[in-house]
Amino acid sequence: MIDKIKLYIKIGLKMLKREVVNNHDYREEYNKIAQTYKNWVGVMGRFTDNIIKPEYLSSHKELRILDFACGTGYITKSLLKKEIPCKITAVDYSENMLQTWKDVQNSKVQVIHADGIEFLKNTDEKFDIIFFGWALSYFNHEELFKLFEKVLKDKGIVAVITNVKGTLLGIEELFLKVMSQSQEVVMKPMDIKFNLPKGKDGLIKWFEKYNFENLEICEDEVTFSFNTPEELLQWLNKTGAIAGTAKIFNDYSLVKHKIIKEIKKQKYKDGKYEINHKFAYGIFRKL
Repeated sequence: MIDKIKLYIKIGLKMLKREVVNNHDYREEYNKIAQTYKNWVGVMGRFTDNIIKPEYLSSHKELRILDFACGTGYITKSLLKKEIPCKITAVDYSENMLQTWKDVQNSKVQVIHADGIEFLKNTDEKFDIIFFGWALSYFNHEELFKLFEKVLKDKGIVAVITNVKGTLLGIEELFLKVMSQSQEVVMKPMDIKFNLPKGKDGLIKWFEKYNFENLEICEDEVTFSFNTPEELLQWLNKTGAIAGTAKIFNDYSLVKHKIIKEIKKQKYKDGKYEINHKFAYGIFRKL
């Protein structure tokens, strides 16, 4: 209990000083996993497909589309295959993620390396559709949704898929325990709960607050099983599911064995080590 109190005091002081995991840290983390992010896309892309709806892409005019926090370009590449009349602006803060776009040579696409919030603040463009895949947890949704409203045309659409609360069940508590055990190497905290809505109903409430109506919404969950705790941790690291957590510590290698030990104790079930991904996806229209 004393160790926990000391940890919370330390975390509180660092937050007051703004010594926390930030956008630059997330960019560094995603730069490291740019070549392994395909592990995530390979199994979760089929759910992302649920927001790329033909009925919202049919138009007699050329659509202006923003692929926001585009990563390795799964959504843009899917849109190009549909051969719809459009111009796509794809924005991401990780230069290494964007390097994986080298095979995309298309006059319809403009790829921009920029902080997403700064791009939205400074662009003069107006978009018909914003696609937003798997990155809500890295943004302050209140600031973000105001800016989405700003850059969308009247009746513009946001198509989003995001993790929700209850995803990676137990991981927050696991990291807090390791941090408590290893306070001497805790460099800066992060909100391990992330900026996540409470399921699909929470996502609807967030959008409604900023002048959007829900057209479609769904919630789902996938559980992955691994033979060893090391394999589970490797999955979390390679896919970016726990991006930023390494930045908590001044030397991640000093605590990695403790993280594995906690996974072994907490995530074992029926001969396997399990982790869940809980998420919601929906289509929202600007009123």
